[in-house]
Amino acid sequence: MGRREEKREATRQDILAAAGILFMKKGYDATSVDDIADAANVAKGTLYYHFKSKDEVLLGLSIGYLKRLSETVDMRLDKGESPVDVLVDSLKTLARETQLYKDLSRHFFLAWFSQMRDQIDCSYESDPSSLPNIISKIIRAAQEKGEIDSGYDARDLGALISGLSQHAQVTWIAGDENRPLVNKIDDWVNIILRGVRKPE
Repeated sequence: MGRREEKREATRQDILAAAGILFMKKGYDATSVDDIADAANVAKGTLYYHFKSKDEVLLGLSIGYLKRLSETVDMRLDKGESPVDVLVDSLKTLARETQLYKDLSRHFFLAWFSQMRDQIDCSYESDPSSLPNIISKIIRAAQEKGEIDSGYDARDLGALISGLSQHAQVTWIAGDENRPLVNKIDDWVNIILRGVRKPE
């Protein structure tokens, strides 16, 4: 990466860091694009050069979060930890973050669904840090260790489990459930891992 690209990326990261702090302190709705630009010490035009909207800034924060999650998964798998444990822990971590930042998570899902409605983003499928691909990576490791049946396609299972996780988050955010989201995710993932058919 050249010096100019490094400077651009540093500016982009400054904007994301400033936005993350403001979203947590003031809330998403109360934070304006001007607030983010001021906190990042950049001109509003510079912010718009990197991000088209406040929603896109929020999506950028979530991409950074998933990249860090992917790195943690790699580290744990490299250490030889049980892939099934890594899978369950990763999904519960996502659930805890959603619980902790419920309003911000609601805005994230609204922005994400809006983006998907406006245009199908094929890069999501190929991005190694997308949730389905992180889970597929864990599934492949579990299949290699004999913890999950290798007769199933890891990508299909990754899409299934990530869809389940996202559905659980969205319905928890939208509803008034008393059950903690972490428990809901844990229950649902255990159903997938055990299967639902009654043994004969």
